[in-house]
Amino acid sequence: MKYPLMVLGLCLVLLSGLGSCDRSSPAPSSGASGTAAAETRTVDTLRGAVSIPAKPLRIADASGISDMLCIIGYKPVATSDSDAYDYTRFPSYLEDLLTGAVIIGYPMSDTVNVEAVLAVEPDLIIINPRQEKAYDQLRAIAPTIVIEPTVNDWRGDLRMVGKLFDAGAAVESYIADYEAKARATGAAIKAANGAGATYFSFLTAGSSYYLFTGAAYGDIFYNDMGLGIPRDLPEQNSITLPTATLEGLTGISADYMVVLASPDDRAALEASSVWNSMESVKAGHVIWLPQSPYFNQAYSVYGKNLLLDELETLLIQ
Repeated sequence: MKYPLMVLGLCLVLLSGLGSCDRSSPAPSSGASGTAAAETRTVDTLRGAVSIPAKPLRIADASGISDMLCIIGYKPVATSDSDAYDYTRFPSYLEDLLTGAVIIGYPMSDTVNVEAVLAVEPDLIIINPRQEKAYDQLRAIAPTIVIEPTVNDWRGDLRMVGKLFDAGAAVESYIADYEAKARATGAAIKAANGAGATYFSFLTAGSSYYLFTGAAYGDIFYNDMGLGIPRDLPEQNSITLPTATLEGLTGISADYMVVLASPDDRAALEASSVWNSMESVKAGHVIWLPQSPYFNQAYSVYGKNLLLDELETLLIQ
């Protein structure tokens, strides 16, 4: 059974109203492409100040922010935003957004396919600190910047990307639209299930249970949609997801549960008397989702926007 690198590595995770981002970057006016390519701006990065194209046309992103780049109008020609369970393909929620881009790795990996980067002839390369061993090779190809997304603060990450590309207005518009949509979705769910209903989500990985409390589904449920928080939910104080035993799950009393599980893990839970003793299980209020794509999707700035539509349908019973 294959679990994603981010789960096995203390569950470090990186990983709608928008249309598909079907361009490599904002196009310069007719006849001005040479001028646009020559214009530069200086940005602050983890490696200090770096001069980059003012309007990059061919971005190779290994850092894991490709969905954010599309949100502000820059579709990368190469990306590491691959599926957490199969690094050779895109997760389903990014297939349309990133179609045509070359996969050059995975954001949580410390390797980048340098040959693939070279082949796409980028004018800008973006990596994260895990991949810095390839920095000198990459900067010989094109200007290379190192950024470090916080992961759990997606708004801050998106604003960071917007600042790099002088796209603050587009970022704030996206955030405002998302927040309005999330509030409306939460209101619809509460109207259907009762204002006092509580919600909880976790990921299964064999006999380990990773709890979405302050990130991913927890962030969407409690902070974005304003849904009820169950009692005894542990706090999340870092990028690492809290864990619990099966018996520990019974102490988290939620009316509705969203569980990410493989077929084998689901079968194991459904055969457990401890699991079947939980009130939400007995009430039939468990929503099962496959680990791929739903694990990474709740962390993706673009993916969580799409996820709101699905959650409204899934949670209104």
